[in-house]
Amino acid sequence: ARVCHTGAILLPGTQGARARASPASDMLLGRLAAVGRRVATQPTRFAGVRNAAQVASPKPLSFRMDGLMAQCLVAALIYFVPQDAVFLAGLFYKWHTDATSIAPKKRQSDADAALEEFKAKKGLGDVKVEKGRSTWYVSM
Repeated sequence: ARVCHTGAILLPGTQGARARASPASDMLLGRLAAVGRRVATQPTRFAGVRNAAQVASPKPLSFRMDGLMAQCLVAALIYFVPQDAVFLAGLFYKWHTDATSIAPKKRQSDADAALEEFKAKKGLGDVKVEKGRSTWYVSM
């Protein structure tokens, strides 16, 4: 018998580093394989228990503020929010001026007289009037 460079004992009649296994080691390997097959086929007691986090939607489980995504988000907000605010302020101002030029507000000292004048001007007889705190709504 010889000892190879890996420390395995080489028996006579074997080639290279492949030594012949003893019958005892074959029996041990067979027992281990049988136990492995039996364990793999048996259901575990805790089959329904999961220790993973329950995610309701696709979102990261952790969000670090020093990460690239957070830094890009902050930079985009700093760059785009001011110009969006200027654009939206102009858009809302235009909508407001268009609406007030179409139906301007006019304060009436006598609301009942103004309503009767409106009905006579439009040729309406029976209208439904909803009186609010400072605004009246007329519908037909």
